[in-house]
Amino acid sequence: MGGFGSGGHNSKGRRIVESQYRLDASDLKRRGLCRTGNLSSLFWKGSDSAPGPSLKVVGGEDAITLVYSWKRGDQPWQEHEERVALRHHQRHFGGYETYFVCPRCACTVKRLYGSGVRYLCRTCHNLVHASTQERPGNRATRKNQKLRRRIGAEIGLGDWIGPKPKGMHRKTFERISEQIHAAEAEVYDDMLVLLNRMQRRTATHSARMSGPQNGGDFWR
Repeated sequence: MGGFGSGGHNSKGRRIVESQYRLDASDLKRRGLCRTGNLSSLFWKGSDSAPGPSLKVVGGEDAITLVYSWKRGDQPWQEHEERVALRHHQRHFGGYETYFVCPRCACTVKRLYGSGVRYLCRTCHNLVHASTQERPGNRATRKNQKLRRRIGAEIGLGDWIGPKPKGMHRKTFERISEQIHAAEAEVYDDMLVLLNRMQRRTATHSARMSGPQNGGDFWR
């Protein structure tokens, strides 16, 4: 799929959320596109050699209309128009929150993704978050860094966490410290798994290169 609506893929062939063109219901509400008669054009950043795609949104209280062009391979560009219903839910403290109704499955969602011809929800496009494609050690490393920043500690593994930040409750600091240690333990466990896997591959490769070991000459 080329042109507008064609998203990125990861190395495993699964499309990831972070590489798709995204529509956010809250953003459209801030732009005033949840009112009938309002019209706006959205632009995505492209590369230096080619501009990014654009999308025209026709506002409405109960539904918006998306108008854009798309193409597949070397085929000519085609105009596409899609009506997307809206749902509004009252907030507990006043006001309301706006959601999309996915044009395919009719689920209530905050975001639609342009992966292919249509703007659909993450489930209908079978999208996954990039973090789900990572090793456990990568996720644990990010968690460790996030927790360390929260208490102003040095970023790293096994480094001294430091004193309790001023104004933070002792129990909160101890809880975060335990979470940091748990995340670091997960990182080390994942490193051990990778090391064992590399050692098994090295041993297998060495066995294949050495050939039969039955006391005779391999080339005889």
